[in-house]
Amino acid sequence: MIDQGGTQKTLQKSEWLGALLAILPGVLSVKEGGSVLLGISVKAYPILPWLVWYNVVFGFVAVIVGIGIWKQQQWGMTYAVTVLTLHTFVFMILIVLLVLKETVAINSIIAMLLRTTIWLTIVVLLRRKNKIRTDKE
Repeated sequence: MIDQGGTQKTLQKSEWLGALLAILPGVLSVKEGGSVLLGISVKAYPILPWLVWYNVVFGFVAVIVGIGIWKQQQWGMTYAVTVLTLHTFVFMILIVLLVLKETVAINSIIAMLLRTTIWLTIVVLLRRKNKIRTDKE
């Protein structure tokens, strides 16, 4: 059995890591997508404008959710699951477009796979934290 101090430390690490995993890629998505939308950055591969907008919007959402996780807000978990679900859905759309031989950059598919994996990790961390908290009560 883990003592109270050990449990609290684990909870803090999970929340800190979850928040970091949400905020850092979110900021990078806003920066990178924003530079594409503003014409500052031109990519050497085909760009799907709707995907760039999605990434920028959800970059902002990621930062907000990350702050919620950091502050241990109850809605952090709900929104983390929502972001994971939407990223998974967009990832599946990209795969379908690729299978249908539509123009989709492999970079976009890899980036969305990475985002989906990051959010899956965040949700797993938060669920683990909630399970530890529930078991302790």
